[in-house]
Amino acid sequence: MVPRHPRDECGLSESMVSLQGIHKYYGDLEPRLHVLKGINLEVGKGEFLSITGTSGSGKSTLLNLLGCLDIPTEGSYFLGGRDVSKQTDNELSRIRNEDIGFIFQSFQLIPQLTVLENVQVPLLYGEHSISEKEDYCRGILDSVGLSHRLTHQPSQLSGGECQRVAIARSLVNDPLLLLADEPTGNLDSKTGDEVLELMDELHGQGRAIIMITHDLEVARRSERQVKIKDGLIMEERK
Repeated sequence: MVPRHPRDECGLSESMVSLQGIHKYYGDLEPRLHVLKGINLEVGKGEFLSITGTSGSGKSTLLNLLGCLDIPTEGSYFLGGRDVSKQTDNELSRIRNEDIGFIFQSFQLIPQLTVLENVQVPLLYGEHSISEKEDYCRGILDSVGLSHRLTHQPSQLSGGECQRVAIARSLVNDPLLLLADEPTGNLDSKTGDEVLELMDELHGQGRAIIMITHDLEVARRSERQVKIKDGLIMEERK
């Protein structure tokens, strides 16, 4: 089981994620490009949600907003009860590091670092020192089956192992939300299933997960699926 650090959740709303009237425009000259056109979406504590959509649907823009990599032109984004769309750049950086765990299709590991060092990277930008949480990092890697790979570099790992390192790294600050962008996109079907089983375990522990995927079979692993089309949520299925 993946270990957890205690987190004070006092004051959190029942929704872990709440998007209210989200619009996103690009460009300064009229007519501006209107990418998101009034998104309303609620994700509960411990819910596993998948978002699907074709290229050009607004899926990537929505992902960037959820990950606090961008801010909406209009509307509010509440994460854990706080309106993060009103935060400063410095505060958004802290939220990305401590409150959101990112799992990328391309893993985004640093090739010069070992497995253990890659998992410790978020600690370089937070309030906890590496020495304070070294045992915790080792425990996370043990829980994802990589205790025997601590000193290996990414080039010495399989794709599935690299994704497990990425998942372990996403957990190091015990985030409020796990945001997975095509987490099985670079994996074969067997290895992809193993990664999804690990995400199922994380969901079973009560973690909130939003997964972006183009694969409908992968999306069905979540407890709820939404489809975005032309900048709007068009369909919800459980």
